[in-house]
Amino acid sequence: MGLFDKILGSKEEVKVPDLEEVMQAEGDVVSPPADFYVKRLDLRNEGDGDLAAKELGQKNIIILNVIPLSKQPNRLKAIIGKLKVNANKSNGDIALLSNDMILLTPSNVKIVKSKPKAKPGATIIS
Repeated sequence: MGLFDKILGSKEEVKVPDLEEVMQAEGDVVSPPADFYVKRLDLRNEGDGDLAAKELGQKNIIILNVIPLSKQPNRLKAIIGKLKVNANKSNGDIALLSNDMILLTPSNVKIVKSKPKAKPGATIIS
């Protein structure tokens, strides 16, 4: 421990575990087969949006990665709009997990959404 460490305090490195290694699965095969699945899809085009809607129809939960279409915001908004209509029509739900991920749930599965917290000094209109 050096003089500066004593004065400023030493900075200990915090090791974050490698979660990929911890979560490493032995394949995508489910044995025995499940009634419903949670699936991750990349949204690259309208066909992927149709695939997500089809998966919802099969009662699967979809985690949709929207990064591939992030450079085409108008196209992305149009596809998400269609998925939102589809989810509402089938009594499902849709929610933003992050700016990159959207969660879609099938009929009779609802997502608990928290209300955004008011920023300091913001006026709340009821």
